[in-house]
Amino acid sequence: MAERIYTRDEQGKLEPLGEADFSSEDDLQVLLAEHPELIDGERIRPDDPRRWILIKREKGIAKTPDAGDHWALDLLLIDQDGIPTLVEVKRGSNSEIRRKVVGQMLEYAAHATVSWSAGNIRRDFEERTDDPDAALRVLLGEDPDTEAFWESVRLNLSAKRIRLLFLADRIPSELERIVTFLNQQMQNVEVLAVEIKQFSGETTQTLVPRVIGLTAAAPSKSASRPKLDRKSFLAEFTGDERGAVERLLNVPSRSGGTLGWASLSVSLRGEYPPHPRPVPVARIYIPSMESSMGSVLYFGWEGPTFGYPPELEQRLREWTSQFKDDSFTTTGGTLGYWWTVTPSDAAEHIDLLASRLAAVLSDLKSLNAAEGP
Repeated sequence: MAERIYTRDEQGKLEPLGEADFSSEDDLQVLLAEHPELIDGERIRPDDPRRWILIKREKGIAKTPDAGDHWALDLLLIDQDGIPTLVEVKRGSNSEIRRKVVGQMLEYAAHATVSWSAGNIRRDFEERTDDPDAALRVLLGEDPDTEAFWESVRLNLSAKRIRLLFLADRIPSELERIVTFLNQQMQNVEVLAVEIKQFSGETTQTLVPRVIGLTAAAPSKSASRPKLDRKSFLAEFTGDERGAVERLLNVPSRSGGTLGWASLSVSLRGEYPPHPRPVPVARIYIPSMESSMGSVLYFGWEGPTFGYPPELEQRLREWTSQFKDDSFTTTGGTLGYWWTVTPSDAAEHIDLLASRLAAVLSDLKSLNAAEGP
């Protein structure tokens, strides 16, 4: 039997609202794209309510990083901790919602965490959004650390720390059981369903969300860590490795660069004001990070994703190429934009690494000066 709720106006008049189906799955997609707060982030994390930005509708997923898109995810959202939220939308009347959609979502997740990059996600967001900085201020608060946020997206993808969300106007009991089971058993992946019921009357529409899958045995997997500072960051290292990391942290202030602190890492960045944001040229991750990345020092650049000026891109390519023949480095990606170094190797080769870092940061500042009046 369909449910009914009533609204009461200031004069005490009641208006009955009857439960109504959505006319199409596209209507549900549009609704969530415009109002991701319907996911009800306070129920997911009462102590730190989740908020989201929309990255893209119909986000493509490839089978391999160098292949074209093979599938399309209904919506990709990102929360304030940089956790990708993959959303599949179905109407309750669609027979696929009972089991088929689960296999579909798991297939999407397995390939998305391999084929997507933080740079690609960021480009989708900035191309879709009229004012990306304003959108991030709403998500993160005033004066957000944009680079740290996108770095957290990179880290979460690397660790396969994501959220899978099934959304429908009616969640069948079969899907509810599967979602609860998966959320209890999966370590880094949060699996939830959200049922959004629609009640309509002559003049009013009411939407009632319900979050499914949260249990005492499956606490939220999206708990955030506080942002590091210099003291807490260096405390993660010991001995010669700590000395090497501290020496690298001293380079930017002496060479016209800056540091960008995040919850698991620090980025070492050059200043090139013709480009609207600092330019990362190295990242150092704490050894205890919850990731399978292996190495904790990265040297390189983000690749030709954000339209760097040709002169800047050329210098970044030259910077990265210095590491390709070193015996102590390993490529950090299939496209060779980053090279990784272990903390012990960094300590052994610290003179070379610090010298290279100082040179590229000074060069970026010089490039900017050369383009001035």
